[in-house]
Amino acid sequence: MLKKVLAVFFLIMAFPALSHAGVVGKAAPGFTLNGLDGKAVELERFKGTVVFLDFWASWCPPCKKEMPEIARLAEKFSSSDLSIVAVSVDKKKEHAKAFISTVPGASSSLIVLHDPEASVVSAYSAQAMPTSFIIDRAGVIRFVHFGYREEDPVEWEKEIESLLKGR
Repeated sequence: MLKKVLAVFFLIMAFPALSHAGVVGKAAPGFTLNGLDGKAVELERFKGTVVFLDFWASWCPPCKKEMPEIARLAEKFSSSDLSIVAVSVDKKKEHAKAFISTVPGASSSLIVLHDPEASVVSAYSAQAMPTSFIIDRAGVIRFVHFGYREEDPVEWEKEIESLLKGR
């Protein structure tokens, strides 16, 4: 019995996606957060579009690698029904603003929100930084990416294209 418990624990630790597989196919938790400009933004506003929702922080090394790729993703899908929402969990809004200003195209192509209390990141059970959720037009989570891997941008594109085409 102990061996089985240890094996399950190892799988969960080695493959975080297994521990959160239950979120795929469920409605994305609604939220309202302020943008870096101070204006409130509700997730509900994006219903009817595919949403790429990313939780990140300026102090996170993988996030620093990921964010330019997200900005490129926004550029590639700029004329489609894709909304890219990047939620910073930085305690200070200034840190998020400073970082986003260094990523070419991010300020103009991403909807950047601020979650200093990590309340929304908690509602999504995102325990790694960064974590990305791809949400369909009906508001259902279809794909989750924990952390950042070099191959993620290619996977994001395929997943987004499949949702945009209605598959």
